[in-house]
Amino acid sequence: MKQPLARALAVRLGLARGEAVADDILIRDLWGDVELARPTARLRVLASRLRGALGDHGAALSRTAAGFCLNALPVDLIAVEEAMAALDKARRDGNQAGTYAAAQTALAQWSGEPLSDVSEIPFAAVEQQRLESLRLELQLAWIQAGLALGRDDVQAELDRLVELHPLHERLIGLSATALAAAGNTEKALSQLDRLRETLADELGIDPSPETVTLEERLRADPVPAAAKPKISLPQASKSFIGRSEEYAELLTRLAEPGEITLIGGPGAGKTRLARELAATEQERDRLVCWLDLAPLGPGDNLVSALAAAVGEDGSAADPLGQCTEALRGALLVVDNAEHLVEAAALLVSDLDWQTNQISILVTSQRPLRIAGEEDRRLGPLPAEAAAELFCARSDAEPGPAVDAICAAVDRFPLGIELAAGLTRTLSIAQLAARIENRLRLLVRGPRDAGLRHTSLRAALDWSHELLEKPARLALRRLAVFARGFTVEAAEQVLADDDFPAETIAGLLAELSDRCLLTVVNTPEGQRFGLLETVRDYALEQLRAAGEEAVVRQRHVGWCIDLMSEFRSVSGRSPRALTDRTVSLEEANLLSAVEWCLGAGEAPEKVSPILAPAWWYWPGRGLATEVSGWLERSIEALPEDSEEYAAGLSTLASLTRNRGLYAEARGLAERCLTAYRTLGNEDRVTVTLMTLIRISLAQNDIPAVIEYAEEAEERSRANDRVSGYARAAALIYLGIAHRIGGDLTKAADLFSVAIGQYRQNGDLAGASIGLENLSTVVRRRGELERARELAGESLRIAWENDFGSGVCGALEALAHLDAMTGEPASALRVLTITAQHRVRIGSPVQVPDEVADIEATLTAARAALTPDEFKTITAGSQDVPLAPVVTAYLANH
Repeated sequence: MKQPLARALAVRLGLARGEAVADDILIRDLWGDVELARPTARLRVLASRLRGALGDHGAALSRTAAGFCLNALPVDLIAVEEAMAALDKARRDGNQAGTYAAAQTALAQWSGEPLSDVSEIPFAAVEQQRLESLRLELQLAWIQAGLALGRDDVQAELDRLVELHPLHERLIGLSATALAAAGNTEKALSQLDRLRETLADELGIDPSPETVTLEERLRADPVPAAAKPKISLPQASKSFIGRSEEYAELLTRLAEPGEITLIGGPGAGKTRLARELAATEQERDRLVCWLDLAPLGPGDNLVSALAAAVGEDGSAADPLGQCTEALRGALLVVDNAEHLVEAAALLVSDLDWQTNQISILVTSQRPLRIAGEEDRRLGPLPAEAAAELFCARSDAEPGPAVDAICAAVDRFPLGIELAAGLTRTLSIAQLAARIENRLRLLVRGPRDAGLRHTSLRAALDWSHELLEKPARLALRRLAVFARGFTVEAAEQVLADDDFPAETIAGLLAELSDRCLLTVVNTPEGQRFGLLETVRDYALEQLRAAGEEAVVRQRHVGWCIDLMSEFRSVSGRSPRALTDRTVSLEEANLLSAVEWCLGAGEAPEKVSPILAPAWWYWPGRGLATEVSGWLERSIEALPEDSEEYAAGLSTLASLTRNRGLYAEARGLAERCLTAYRTLGNEDRVTVTLMTLIRISLAQNDIPAVIEYAEEAEERSRANDRVSGYARAAALIYLGIAHRIGGDLTKAADLFSVAIGQYRQNGDLAGASIGLENLSTVVRRRGELERARELAGESLRIAWENDFGSGVCGALEALAHLDAMTGEPASALRVLTITAQHRVRIGSPVQVPDEVADIEATLTAARAALTPDEFKTITAGSQDVPLAPVVTAYLANH
């Protein structure tokens, strides 16, 4: 087949072994991350070319709802996998001849560099890395077994590999051992010396403890003893960084008999920590045995595997008894137990570790659930430790880019180590810019670390393969959630006719047990979440299954149902589902909007998600972004639709918040016309409130009074309308009368509004009312009473995370400070609140409040020297609100 892209498509589909592969995955794997014009059309053309190139076999390529699939199998790769299964069994049985033969059979499938004819195609890099690592593992097994059998044919291959991989400590250690056994200890030590120098020169690190131990043994006893060899342990090849607290605690705990299970997700560093603990215990002359369960399957005999690890005869009458006796007082590490939890639990229980004084350390993605088990869960590294590990592996300097890289891999050691390895070819800035593509980027792990530690994808593949079908289905569908979800949300989004909602809670518990879900307890209840690396992987699985569109549609539906809680005339829920609710689900809402405006092609669903929380977005500094999304959706909607009118309503509010008053008024008037045409009287009232605010900002007081009186009348006449609408209308009428100079009328209106807000449980509204009443009382000259009201407004706004309300209350207190001889305090507070208002997109818009701020600043400038004014202003830059609020609440 002459066309390289068509051949690459055949190879990629062949590797899927007859399973369908989604279009977006094929496009990414064949063309990479470049922007393509009409990528789906290109893929279809390429598939047509492949079908033509296949000639009589063209029917082998077919198209399904899930994507393209090819009726073909990678027979050489399958042969390798079958040979590896035989190799693992032979190695566990101590059958060196069987190990040698199985490795030779597997290696015979290679006939050159894998995928060399498509090496320039993006997906090939990952697959080549995997196959190269696999071949090296097989070569090591073949050589080790051959040396044990005394075969001469392995030495030349060993020498060749040592030259090819001068930093591979396992290879060089094997070569040095073979040289010493042949009586050439001097050459063996020379080889180890050269390794030490190369590691120092090229990587700046020392040899592993295992290499050091081998060197010391050869220097002390040049002729290897014929007695039973000392049990060898896998060792980390680099210095141990991170997990220092867990290391110290576990080292103390392992001094006593007991069973401890290290539990963590893929890449959490369970094996890494276990290796460090085992090495330390061995250095203390304690017997340590290492049993790796990764190569074993459900049908394998764990007692025989343990006997082989301990060095006992697995065919004896009582092999478990012999192992127990041999392990008396020892440390046994059982690594990678997650896929054999039941068998591992039985083995550990049968060892009777308490009676025989055995310490057992198990690493697993889920607990064994046996009597006496101690669970120790490994989460992400602390931010400082993560940065330290990355910098130690890369020679980078700590900073925001390093922190961003570590955060992108969830601060797990495997991801950090893999990312650090890329700094040999990428700068820190380049790596930080690309790290979001982590599953494809982080594929170059150490060749001697084992297949599951060569890439993030390999680690996740292992975890995914251990799941039963329902758990896999749940995991991939959960990928549509961004930054957390509740059980109820998962039940609504994941369930369908073939996947009952009542099974989902149990599956969430299982995925949490396997460390694929995080669980956080909040005042609202438990929230689950996916780490970003796991979410990326699950999203790929969702797309490959052809389910993304339907699951995202259900996710959008859930978002709309959630926001319907806010669809009262007030724009706020009559229940306590305000800022906190939207804040918890903000990432989900914005993710749903992004999909609706993109692949989902559902612009009519944007305003039902965004519009009900019109009051929330400015406080989050998202007014501009949300306005843009609403504009895009409105352009695609008919003018006689509810969605069109709702989008205009929120867009008008946000445009007003951005200070574009004329534009906002035009939008609000269009919205009012739309709702009057639709006959939606409740939303007419809401739109009147928007017009009141805009008119007030324009200092059009007659329009304020006209709109506010109509809104107040409507709210009194309509039992279905929340009391918030009337309270808000009263607030604006009060402001209009305050600006007009009728302070008594204004105070009465504010007092009634505060009572109405409190009655409806709207604390943010009560805070606004108290702030406005404080202004009236201050203008009457009642300064202490004004300070009490402003302080109460501040307390309520702060406790309810109401950002613009906090700023307003602080500004009211600043005016009082200026009037009572504290101009420096007033200047400092107004400088801080002005900056915060810019950040949250909530400028002061009421004319007399703008005038108050200008008057206070003028008074402060007059009372302070120019240097004092400049120093206070400069010292107030980038100061957070928290210490200012705390000081006021403590003193007032």
